[in-house]
Amino acid sequence: MQFDIKRIADSLRLRAVRMLTAPPGALAASWIARYEAWFVFATVTGVVLTLVRSARRPFWYDELFTFYVSRLPHIDQVFRALPADGNPPLSYILVGFCLRLFGETELATRLPSILAFAVAMLATYFFVRRHCGAVPALFGMFALATSNIASYGSEARPYALMLGFTGLTMVSWQAATEKGRARQIPLIGVALGIAGAIASHHYGAFHVGVPLMSGEAVRLVKRRRFDFPLYCVCAAGLSMIAVTAPFARETHRIMLSYVRDSVSFWAKPNAWSILTYRDMVNLNFLFLFLALLWLTYAAFKPGNHPGHSARKSDGIPAHEVAAAVGLALLVPIMIGITWMATGYYLPRYAIGAAMGIAILMGMAAQHLGRNVSHGSAAASLCLVLAVLAFAGPRTINVFRRFITPTAASASLGQNSVIDAALGQEPIVVASALTYMPEWWYASPSLRQRLHYLADLPFAVQQPDFLPEFSLVVNQPIVPSKVDDYRQFLSVHREFYLYCVGSSRLEWTKERLQNEGWTLHPVYRNGDETLFLAQAPSR
Repeated sequence: MQFDIKRIADSLRLRAVRMLTAPPGALAASWIARYEAWFVFATVTGVVLTLVRSARRPFWYDELFTFYVSRLPHIDQVFRALPADGNPPLSYILVGFCLRLFGETELATRLPSILAFAVAMLATYFFVRRHCGAVPALFGMFALATSNIASYGSEARPYALMLGFTGLTMVSWQAATEKGRARQIPLIGVALGIAGAIASHHYGAFHVGVPLMSGEAVRLVKRRRFDFPLYCVCAAGLSMIAVTAPFARETHRIMLSYVRDSVSFWAKPNAWSILTYRDMVNLNFLFLFLALLWLTYAAFKPGNHPGHSARKSDGIPAHEVAAAVGLALLVPIMIGITWMATGYYLPRYAIGAAMGIAILMGMAAQHLGRNVSHGSAAASLCLVLAVLAFAGPRTINVFRRFITPTAASASLGQNSVIDAALGQEPIVVASALTYMPEWWYASPSLRQRLHYLADLPFAVQQPDFLPEFSLVVNQPIVPSKVDDYRQFLSVHREFYLYCVGSSRLEWTKERLQNEGWTLHPVYRNGDETLFLAQAPSR
């Protein structure tokens, strides 16, 4: 008995000495490696709970189109409505299933995106984990979760879904190209990932095609022979284009041709669009890691630290690095594609670049330091500090408020500026982006007073005409109807005009003033203003 107590005491003393003498971050790295599954579970669960909490907020303009299309009762009605909203059918089908299963709520509408982003996180983790170990894999996953594109994980639009299928394609392709491994299931995953990305968004083909072509080009040079089974499943997945291409052509005919021909459209791709890389990576997280590498450099000897639990990597296959680089380069690639095809670029069209950067950050994490142990230790310390600084307070807040959610309609259903419109005069909402959510969350009595004045020939000459264009084209499925500008003014000589300070969308205000109407400010709250519009004397 005395021997056992002495042995335990010696063991505890030895552990204490190791803890006190271990270089900064080395102990955290060993703990992460030992309890890897729990760290992964906690990270994904924390992000999902945050997204669930965020998903209870009111719909914004684009999400309402997803909601309206998805709740149509018949699939043929969904297909007829797709071109006007501009996306393939998969996201609407999945959202429609959730609406029927959980009810027509904000959370149910956004649930497919939440789950898809969780899949994207896990795909990033597993892609890095295969050759780099637990710490770099968690580092890469956390890099994706803290980037700005994580907000799309709680939006009822198809971008997170496209990202999730891109992740499925990447990890399946990685497994299918590994020597000595059964290929049937990974090859099926490649086909499903490609088909799912294409069925989610018209740019899905580039999100899966660019990294696969980059990786396979390097792999072909090394192997000097073709991988026909892989090419066959890729072709099977690409066959989904036959389903989505008619929708893309119709969308271009209905809507995007106007964007292409516009000389003043606000979202034209240009050289400055490359700055959208800021949305693809959390620069604070990256700079924190680099600072920790510099601060801990002297604490590590040139060789691996003997107490470190992470094994030295056997090397990352060149074709996997090439695939990740291809994915990370989607920003300039999509800028070029949209410049040639549509003349319309937004950062979310290159959302896959965030996953490519996260994978490369994970791969590089343990190799940027003085040695593998140093890189892993710095990454571990970065994870700990980032969780405490970024995720800790948010996670506590989510758990505290999760059981007492606020009503989604509170912020829009009770608008103090609109409530200042006394009487029964009509209330014209100047911005189409504002009109749709305001109408949806308004009381039945207020809905009867809300109007939007549409004039497409005039609108298409403005820098941001797409919201009005979409609202008019989607009138068959949208309950918030629009009024013809000229017809409304001929009937109503006095009405309220509600503006939110977005001059790019609220050209109605300036147009009324140019036509002699008098706008009297009635109520102001920040950028929001309610005017009483009175017609010029005849």
